[in-house]
Amino acid sequence: MSRLALLLAGVARGESVLSNMSSEPAIAALAGALRALGADAQWHGGRWQIAGNGIGALFEPAAPLDFSGLGEAAPLLLGLLAAHDFDSPITGLEATPVNDALLEFFARNGVRVRRDGDGLLLRGPRFTVPLDLALPEGALALKTPLLVMALAIMGTSIFHLPDGGAEVAERLMQAFGAQLAVAEDGQRVDLSGMEPLTGFDYAVPGDPLLAAYPAVAALLAPDSEVTIPGISLTPGRLGSLDALQLLGGDLTLVPHDDGATADLTVRYGPLVGTILPASLDIPAEDRSILAIAAAFAEGETMIEGLAEGQRRHALTRALRDNGIECEEREGGLLVRGQRRVPGGGKVATRLDPKLAMSFLVLGMATDKAVTIDDGGVMAGLFPDFVRAFEHVGASFSSGDAA
Repeated sequence: MSRLALLLAGVARGESVLSNMSSEPAIAALAGALRALGADAQWHGGRWQIAGNGIGALFEPAAPLDFSGLGEAAPLLLGLLAAHDFDSPITGLEATPVNDALLEFFARNGVRVRRDGDGLLLRGPRFTVPLDLALPEGALALKTPLLVMALAIMGTSIFHLPDGGAEVAERLMQAFGAQLAVAEDGQRVDLSGMEPLTGFDYAVPGDPLLAAYPAVAALLAPDSEVTIPGISLTPGRLGSLDALQLLGGDLTLVPHDDGATADLTVRYGPLVGTILPASLDIPAEDRSILAIAAAFAEGETMIEGLAEGQRRHALTRALRDNGIECEEREGGLLVRGQRRVPGGGKVATRLDPKLAMSFLVLGMATDKAVTIDDGGVMAGLFPDFVRAFEHVGASFSSGDAA
């Protein structure tokens, strides 16, 4: 949401003020790229202020655009550049399945894609035609970059999507003034390109998947009560909060008038072991924080959908190193809860920011401190983790490896 909001503000006419933005480094990198394309993007007083020139009014970059810090914002910018008839030299583009699939699509549809060593040159066609695409389930990661591309293509582009394929990107584009219609079943999106976008003030909703971390901390630390304001109620991203309620967690959602966001209040209380079914559709990397909650739940908790592999092995080892009984089973992980967890372990994060965050949360309720080997691993996802948790009473110390 932060990445897309920043990009849309950069191509909208007039000024936008974006608050509650993600602090991931990719946001600043994207702002730099937008400045190179003619937008004015500045960070002031905890908010981004962006003044764009309007859709279709990008400047041709005077120097190669550095994509090395863009991360998951790179596909959005690729989609935007592919619709413009000027040379866009690019360096540092990471070879990912999404980036590679986009470049392949561009090359088949009139965009000049030329590789020169480690560099890349994109040039959109002089005369573009609207898109008419059927995106299968496995290609949904291409949807938003191609919607961005269609914004700068004259005419109406049509996207046919699998069930549930139309989500927050479409609503955010509509908020900026995009002429976009979503079918009632969500399986078709019609977007009229080259229609003006208008800047406005926008507060990015909180990510419910990240909200699970302070939620678990509040559930485990005696006498705690934490409110996380303005989290998104996006379908498909609430599974972790549903899982915490299945464990008996005291969670209260108070929806806002917009129906799309809510304040989440979490209170300390006893947890009870249960089955967390795979049907909750929780990403594998977000199951580690559920294992932390399960470690304090009375009885056994079966976390389904966590398949055998390096991620499950790393989680199992970290749990055992902190005195938590668990068993790897076919298709999941069994955690035996206990009233008091010893802690005292040192966790190898293995470049997994959510594993690192999960075990720092564990350390907030264990008898002995929990150490992670690399605090910097969180920088790309939640660089303000320590400051945010210190705000609500957590205590951290750092050493050579912490």
